[in-house]
Amino acid sequence: MAIKARDRIRAKLQDEHTTVRVLLAHPMHTGRGKNEQDELIPAEFIQDIRVWRNDIEVMIIKCGTATARNPYFSFQLAGGASGDRIAIRWVDNVGAKGTAETTLP
Repeated sequence: MAIKARDRIRAKLQDEHTTVRVLLAHPMHTGRGKNEQDELIPAEFIQDIRVWRNDIEVMIIKCGTATARNPYFSFQLAGGASGDRIAIRWVDNVGAKGTAETTLP
């Protein structure tokens, strides 16, 4: 199961590191909100985000219910070279998954 909205990723070489920016399309429901019928909206949030550079896992991010809807992450990776492939994969608590990838210019 996957969310239909599109995740976005950009990566840029700067000096001796790679800056990666990721915008994930996800509702991030906490399980405490209510709908128009005053019923609780079930919890649905990203739990795990994994980052790869050229098929080598370089980072794991753990999230919870306190993360905002459509979360934005920005981070730096040491090193990098033109042509490196940066990929992310996430999974939420109900099994939905998403991926995004880019290649460094």
